[in-house]
Amino acid sequence: MNKLVMGSLLLVGCASEGESPFIDGFDPPAPKDGEIQIIAPAVRDVAPGADITMCAYIDDRVATDTDIVSYHGFQSSVGGHHVILFAVQQQQAANVHECTEDDMINARYLAGSGADSPPAELPENVVFRMPANTQLMIQTHWINATDKPIDGQGAFNLKVTAPTPEHQMAQLFTIANTNLTIPVGEGKASTECVVEQNMNVFTLGAHMHEWGTHASITHTPAAASQGTMIYDHGWTEEDVFDPPRNNYPTSQPFKLAVGDKFRIDCSYDNTTGGPLLFPSEMCVAWTYAYPMTRQIDCTDGNWPR
Repeated sequence: MNKLVMGSLLLVGCASEGESPFIDGFDPPAPKDGEIQIIAPAVRDVAPGADITMCAYIDDRVATDTDIVSYHGFQSSVGGHHVILFAVQQQQAANVHECTEDDMINARYLAGSGADSPPAELPENVVFRMPANTQLMIQTHWINATDKPIDGQGAFNLKVTAPTPEHQMAQLFTIANTNLTIPVGEGKASTECVVEQNMNVFTLGAHMHEWGTHASITHTPAAASQGTMIYDHGWTEEDVFDPPRNNYPTSQPFKLAVGDKFRIDCSYDNTTGGPLLFPSEMCVAWTYAYPMTRQIDCTDGNWPR
């Protein structure tokens, strides 16, 4: 099970021999030739009204460096918000628990999807690399708006290939405001990051939750006094799970250079009756970029050290 073979390989977080690894009602498609399927353990009894993010560390891993060239994430339909696959630096025994800051410091992005997101195809010769013998962790986010406990589960189908010298390693670069407070009614939030690494962006987008109404992203080159808005979208509840994206070919990537400023501005209509705080609401700009060997999260204007 731990050895990668071309064809279909199943990496299962928890299931006994002969048992279905899926909860009732969750039935992602089987992996095709050249794909592997990675399945998170089930999350049980998410309470009514709960908004939780769970981290599942699994034992199965690939035996050799393996490059992801496309992927499709799946999540059970009731309560699912997102599912993300990470490689982790510090291993731990297989388990499922509510995510902590230590989990996220420990993680490196491999693939991600909203509950209703389409398959993601990476540009030619751009890959996310799954390191040999590295433990995997699947993060799932659940919002139970029903009046009964729910069970949930996530999975990924990954199209993979062996590394080649032509492959450019990509990673996730985000800027996020974690100090936002959105009052009842209309509100705004923003954050800006000074870039400290050259990178070529091939996809970018925003992330807000269901109270978001508009998102814009502005790029200001290091030598410029005024920025250019490169992303400008109204926001609907469907965009929470499948946000608008800018896609750039590798022949003309969007270039971020050292000293550039990267900013997101978010608008909201808070109908909850009380203030909204992170992570119930978010203001995040995210990109996929290369060449990068680590995930970079610029939080509240602070480049990671």
